[in-house]
Amino acid sequence: MDGQSLERYDVTLIGGGPVGLFGAALAGLHGMKTKLIEALPHLGGQLYALYPEKWIYDVAGFPKVLAKDLVAQLVEQAMRYHPTICLEETVSDLEALPDGAWRLYTNRDVHETRTILITSGIGAFTPRKLPAANAERFEGTSIHYFVPPLKTFTDQRVVVVGGGDSALDWALALTDPAREVILVHRRDEFRGQQETLRQFSAHPKARIRVWTEVRDVAGTNRLEAVQLINHQTKETEWIEADAVVAALGFHSNLGPIKDWGLEFHGSSIVTNEAMQTSRPGIYAAGDVAYYPGKVKLIATGFGEIGNALGHIRGYLHPGHKGGLPHSTNLKVEREG
Repeated sequence: MDGQSLERYDVTLIGGGPVGLFGAALAGLHGMKTKLIEALPHLGGQLYALYPEKWIYDVAGFPKVLAKDLVAQLVEQAMRYHPTICLEETVSDLEALPDGAWRLYTNRDVHETRTILITSGIGAFTPRKLPAANAERFEGTSIHYFVPPLKTFTDQRVVVVGGGDSALDWALALTDPAREVILVHRRDEFRGQQETLRQFSAHPKARIRVWTEVRDVAGTNRLEAVQLINHQTKETEWIEADAVVAALGFHSNLGPIKDWGLEFHGSSIVTNEAMQTSRPGIYAAGDVAYYPGKVKLIATGFGEIGNALGHIRGYLHPGHKGGLPHSTNLKVEREG
């Protein structure tokens, strides 16, 4: 970049999920020149890409809210402050500049920023594939890892595979449009919320098969049946099915961020109480951040964003004591 002048930002957020979007809003509210870089072609991150029609019950102020609606509200909130948004950009290299600022390289551009706030969640994610014969034939049409609009399953017989929260949430949600929902799990204990399991179990359209996996799938132009195997009895059987939703989790990867000289705890970035990483000027918040006692919730991430930006404000303006003023006092502060 010799001889070229890059526009410099106060803070650049890496990751446009719910935590990153709230970070863009809060940074803009407090007068920071803000940029947000997101690898996906849309904002909302994993929440919007994987679970757009799932109900969320643990965000303050919402008795319940669809994931896609929460994302829409967060986007609207962030856009009030006109952050620069860069979609379909994956960060690669990081360069420390002599004056303490940073230069970020992506697959498409170069960015300059005084501070970095990593809000990338679990990073890039790919679904764990259904380990069944012939599954690839129907992926994207009848076998789903990213669930399409629920109306897609109207009057269908749907097999949901998995035992975590995603499997239980989707199984319960699908009881509305589907004719029948068969929940298949390889164990007899479910990791997901027991209340969701109770609601699903009580539904007249629900069926549960434990100690069971999908071993094969079949059909001509569309999925018509799946073969189940019971690992206790070793018995197999074919059942009719129009669709499979495989909620088996995801492989996540932070990619080149792993090579930025930050301290890691597993796949998470270690931060101190100020949400600062092991490199000054680089912060992390949300699921990507780790500290002892960390609880991974959207609500936790929202709180961490306020904490991080309060300390970023102090980092950018050493005369400030740190922290963020209440939004109700911002006009008074500017006039004073």
